[in-house]
Amino acid sequence: MEPILIFGHKNPDTDSICSAISLAKLKELKGESAQACRLGNISKETEFVLKSFNIDAPKLLSTVSAQISDLTHIEKKTINHKTSLRKALEIMTQEGFSSLPVVNSKNHLKGMIHVSDIANAYLNMDYSDLFSKYYTTYENLKDVLEGEVVSGEYPCGQIEANLKGVSEYRNIVAGDIVITTTILDSIDNLIELGVKMIILCCDKEDVILPRDSKIPVLRVNKSLFKAIPLISQSASILSILNNDKFYSFSIDDYLTDIKDIMKESTQTNFPVVEKNGEVYGTIRTKDLINFTRKNVVLVDHNESTQSVSGLKDAKIVQVVDHHKFGNFETNEPVKINAETVGCTCTIIYGLYKEAGIVPPKEIAGLMMSAILSDTLLFKSPTCTEKDIQVVKELATISGIENFESYGMDMLIAGTSLSDKTPEEILTMDQKEFSMNGIKLAISQVNTVDVKGLLDQQSALEAAMTETNTKNDYKLSVLVITDIVKAGSMLLVVGEPTIVEKGFHTTLNNNTAWVDGVVSRKKQVVPFLMAAAQGV
Repeated sequence: MEPILIFGHKNPDTDSICSAISLAKLKELKGESAQACRLGNISKETEFVLKSFNIDAPKLLSTVSAQISDLTHIEKKTINHKTSLRKALEIMTQEGFSSLPVVNSKNHLKGMIHVSDIANAYLNMDYSDLFSKYYTTYENLKDVLEGEVVSGEYPCGQIEANLKGVSEYRNIVAGDIVITTTILDSIDNLIELGVKMIILCCDKEDVILPRDSKIPVLRVNKSLFKAIPLISQSASILSILNNDKFYSFSIDDYLTDIKDIMKESTQTNFPVVEKNGEVYGTIRTKDLINFTRKNVVLVDHNESTQSVSGLKDAKIVQVVDHHKFGNFETNEPVKINAETVGCTCTIIYGLYKEAGIVPPKEIAGLMMSAILSDTLLFKSPTCTEKDIQVVKELATISGIENFESYGMDMLIAGTSLSDKTPEEILTMDQKEFSMNGIKLAISQVNTVDVKGLLDQQSALEAAMTETNTKNDYKLSVLVITDIVKAGSMLLVVGEPTIVEKGFHTTLNNNTAWVDGVVSRKKQVVPFLMAAAQGV
């Protein structure tokens, strides 16, 4: 069974990463299969936390869109390249396939065969040099003729001989395969000539005695006129396989990527290949309707704009969040764990207690770190008494005696932005919002050196302008939070009206200091939303 995928929002912060890891661990301890994931690169602060408790970063997840491997029906039928034309046609007509993938002995894709290819081969086949022009085997020949070996040693493998009729007696040489009838009583003469094999057409009642020779005699209870066309059907699919181009897909391909290709192509069946090169099966356009959706859990967010690509293809089974719920919709009931606390990990620790499970030392450390980060060491207005109490309990479990000192080290570790480009600074913790029809982005970074960051204001503004253009934002806001002074500098690019109205300030050189503002969720977004109502 596929594991439940647990992940936070895009441009993940410490809470997003730590809550995903902690909840995945809880589910594992409860006997469930779960995997923590991340939707972007981890920050320096998060890297500090993971290293402190010797935890690897979660797997990077780019999308949960449905893949070919999720389809509930994939046709497994293939045609081996040595299969006879007759057998291939039987398979395709009996099961209603107009085409099928052709594979070699290793089940690797060789091409596509169509019913029309087989029909055209029958029409254009020359019996006189059948075995020299077309690859076939003794096994195929015996199968299509429904023959019985009555004398000699029947060979195996590829036929490398000329086919002759007994009427061509003067031209028959040693090594030929000869088709004859009992009427001509020519078996012994042909054996003396040293032919490769004798195909003997006869009636069911005819008695054919074995000869003292290794030259095989294949009895066929059919007339000469019926047997000759059948011999052409023993040619293998490999003989008529052309080099026409066709579409094939990988088992990991996403349905959104292949859907239009399949609709616009004249091809009806599409081979699917596994990573090792083996053919997994065949799909048709109608197969794309039904697929098994990936089970996912959203932590530290609930809006699709902040979540993974392809979320509509997944099944949301749980949401654990401390943010407001906006345009959240699902097709079926979902378990929601939401509280008005300062951090998602505060809620997850409650789930551990509810399950009667004490988190492992390192997991306790992660959850403690996330709460200290999200509440800015309890300075954020989002912080509650519950957050503070949970940190104290988790500090005891994790063995961190001075969590205040640890927390300051963690925040300072995350404030160094010297090696970040303007684009990276903006996307480290960026969220998209729509406020009364105004589409905007709000980014936030924590620092102890606001002035140093504003030294690259021009470059930041250029990056914000590009972001606005690319995403059709009316404005971008960068909240530069000073963790020592407990306030933020706002850098605004775009239409500034709602920022100036929301904070009752006037921008100076696109910036404004807002004292005591450290929380985007409680101190930035609500004021901008209120201001947007009057625009």
